[in-house]
Amino acid sequence: MSNNTILIAILSSAGIIIILILLPYLIKFVQWAFKKNKYNTMGSSSQMRLIHQLYEATQELAATKTGAIITIVNKEKLDHLRTDGIVIDANISSSLLISIFNKKSPLHDGAVVIEGEKIKYAATYYKITQSSINNKYGARHRASMGIAEQSDAITVIVSEETGGVSIAMNSKIRPIKLASFQEEMTALLKNA
Repeated sequence: MSNNTILIAILSSAGIIIILILLPYLIKFVQWAFKKNKYNTMGSSSQMRLIHQLYEATQELAATKTGAIITIVNKEKLDHLRTDGIVIDANISSSLLISIFNKKSPLHDGAVVIEGEKIKYAATYYKITQSSINNKYGARHRASMGIAEQSDAITVIVSEETGGVSIAMNSKIRPIKLASFQEEMTALLKNA
């Protein structure tokens, strides 16, 4: 055998080994790249209902200065990023969201996770961000920023102190006005 033949055999074997090692990651990437977000797999009436119920709940929670974290799952599951929590698995409704975050409810601490048309979990917790963020933000905002840094989820935050509403996604947090909430959430969820 010549040196070229041996070199070709070694390189071919190395290439096959590298492909076999990376194959699970490649498969996962391809599945993720072609997977639709949860919102876009819902029918248009379900999409409108989700946005409307979120808006009604957020409006009431903001008016009463009731703190809340509501996370909408996108493509990535959040199970490995959250701790604790109570399984709810109920259709989304503003009255249920308002009840969950009522200060006298045993479920009011932590976040609600919405997946598709369902409230999947309540009283679930996220790791807070390690990034430096403005001191005006409290624990809810820091937890929401933590999930926004680690996933493609969109989180609505209502401040207990001010009643202000913010959105956390793509490692950023920003205020959102209730007057434009439905339009902005629709655009964010469609393009997430």
